[in-house]
Amino acid sequence: MKKENIFQKINRVFDSIERDIDPSASIFKKLYILFDFSKEYLFHGAYFLDYVQYDFYGKRRRERDKYVVFGRLLEIIEICNDKNKKKIFDSKPEFNKFFNKYINRDWLFTKDSTLEQFKNFISKHDVFFTKESNGMFGLGVNKIYSKDIKDIETTYNDLRNKSTLCEEYLTQCKELKEFNDSSINSLRVVTIRKANNEVEVVGGLLRIGRKGRIADNFHHMGICAYLDPKEGIVSTMGIDKTYTRHVVHPDSRKQIVGFKVPHWHDVVKTVKEAALLVPEVRYIGWDVVINEDYKVVLVEGNPGADPDAEQISTREGRWYIYKPILEDIKNLNKE
Repeated sequence: MKKENIFQKINRVFDSIERDIDPSASIFKKLYILFDFSKEYLFHGAYFLDYVQYDFYGKRRRERDKYVVFGRLLEIIEICNDKNKKKIFDSKPEFNKFFNKYINRDWLFTKDSTLEQFKNFISKHDVFFTKESNGMFGLGVNKIYSKDIKDIETTYNDLRNKSTLCEEYLTQCKELKEFNDSSINSLRVVTIRKANNEVEVVGGLLRIGRKGRIADNFHHMGICAYLDPKEGIVSTMGIDKTYTRHVVHPDSRKQIVGFKVPHWHDVVKTVKEAALLVPEVRYIGWDVVINEDYKVVLVEGNPGADPDAEQISTREGRWYIYKPILEDIKNLNKE
């Protein structure tokens, strides 16, 4: 991919200003915003997406300082997470192997399986998901119906060549299914292991898909809303990638605000236990599903979880939560 020159970057910023900040912005206003953003980028580690999605144009320095911008996210990851241990989370097959106790579903990694094992897998499951080993943002996920497979060996070889992970089709509890039944609606629960080894849930999101879509991810046109970590109750309106806010789901009309996640305390117990299994990785965003039997299912863990959707939905910066925890961990690392 050809690298952008400085003029192309400026034009891209100007286009974003017109699209996301002020459609009628004059050239002088654009230049002012460009100058203002440049200071944020150079001195505070904010990317232009941070500047736009957190409404920095309308905020003073004191308010801007409250946000976890991209530079601060990198700081969290650098202080909390060992690079060599991150590979457990970066590869979906490795994650499933390591956290198998909490997966609560059948799965098969084609690269490590035989044709007979694949045949046995599809004989047990009428429908299953295939996932790219390193897929992100809900991309690279496909729903496969076993009855539609015409040539099992060809399908197996194709999936094996792509190092594909096959997973039993997830179910979801009645309360979450009511939002949207074409997607598996999930929770993002963020944990951090503090200097005293206590695991704290520092954030959470309800993530729900739109009608006809199989992904619930915010970056895949899903809707997210902030979850109170203590009780698992949605305390904000839902928001989508276009920054449209929703009191109720726009398709099902089920109310988002005030929704209480069933078995929330089981969710918290599970992620806190899982967070202790890789002590070198302190900061993790867990993707969690509550299945139709109300069992807590870990889908994946993200050691680079961006609290952007939490901050957008709450309209509140969350640096105040992380700063004292990071200071304690830094002091521990000095000892």
